[in-house]
Amino acid sequence: MKVFIATGMMLVFSLFLYAQEPVKALQVGDTVPDAFWTTPRKFMVNGKVVQRNMEHFRGKLLIIDFWATFCVPCIKGMPEQERLSRLFQGEVNIVSVTADNEKLISTFYSSERNPIGRDFTSIVDDKALNRLFLHNKIPHLVWIDNQGIVKNTTEGDELSEANIKAALSGNLSLTPLNYIYPNTVLMMNQNPKGMQSFNLLIKGRIPGISSSTVRSNGSNTGMIIFNHPLRWTYTVLAMGEFPWFSDQRFKLDFDDVDGFNNPSLKPEDLWTVDLWVPKEKSASLKKLTMKYLNENSGYSAAVKVINTAVYKLTYSPSKATRKLKTQGGPPTNLGFHKGSKFINQPIANLINNIQDCAFVKYPVLNDTHLDFLIDLELSDVKDMSGLNALLNPYGFSLVADHQELEMLVVSKTDKKN
Repeated sequence: MKVFIATGMMLVFSLFLYAQEPVKALQVGDTVPDAFWTTPRKFMVNGKVVQRNMEHFRGKLLIIDFWATFCVPCIKGMPEQERLSRLFQGEVNIVSVTADNEKLISTFYSSERNPIGRDFTSIVDDKALNRLFLHNKIPHLVWIDNQGIVKNTTEGDELSEANIKAALSGNLSLTPLNYIYPNTVLMMNQNPKGMQSFNLLIKGRIPGISSSTVRSNGSNTGMIIFNHPLRWTYTVLAMGEFPWFSDQRFKLDFDDVDGFNNPSLKPEDLWTVDLWVPKEKSASLKKLTMKYLNENSGYSAAVKVINTAVYKLTYSPSKATRKLKTQGGPPTNLGFHKGSKFINQPIANLINNIQDCAFVKYPVLNDTHLDFLIDLELSDVKDMSGLNALLNPYGFSLVADHQELEMLVVSKTDKKN
């Protein structure tokens, strides 16, 4: 299956899948146990669930594809998977497996979301295979040869004609994926006894994972951010550390910004940071992670007060032609979209919405002195003039200005980056 990227983020399978139950997961090089073939499982075939084992798959190359109905890349890859199944019929079996229950899969089967109609088959309501082949992300493939040996574990986009031919000839040489255990330091299956701290920084994409999380284990608390550009990583840390922070208050003090921003998500310019500290320091976790990045990434971020261009949101009630003070009701904030509502909200949330507009390049400061909740009717806006045209009837205006302001300034400390 092809892996599609939506809004710059990979679809992530939960790091906590069955994490609380002891498992004896198979690794690359292990032989699957006989029970793997003989245990009855629930197969959906022609829209109905039947009990079958996997004996009829024994002796041929078997590719297990883990998927779910919420996984858009999984579903988009189904037609190509079906094509490959037909192309290599008699040589290869591709078996889909999902933890989704029978009812959910039955609904999917009968819906327009099913791209292959009656050709759809899958093991459903599965827990055992998910435990046997631990993974952090879907689609996830497990390659098992005709001797029952686990030869590889890969991402979904590795399912191709060329790779199947390589697997059939015993020459599939892809790097297997590592399972990232929850609440455990990176690349280990348990925390070392007596661990006080643990720090790790990796440049370059780690296959099969993409997320960020705060973790806890015993007397330690950790933060891990997987496979992201440094700009995104520093942004996550700054948002947790500085109440005033926004993307407009992020300044790069160097010219060659592509490697740091990495808008195209080049694998070689993705970073993973894993940092653990004693629990009593958990309140400082983001601050300490930023310090660790500053010392080891080749970049350094610091808060500086500089004179910068800003927009000030002002309020003149005498110019208002529409009511602003809230009439009550359930709080609603859907941002700047056609027909959107902004109901019973503080002015700070309006500031945040304005700063989320891609065309707003400077920090937005609240100069309204409002102390009551407000209602507005919002719509899609494309530029500053359109934004002001939307806000003016409520007495608001965005005015360009300059001001001394705290900014997060990043400088280079290593010319190699």
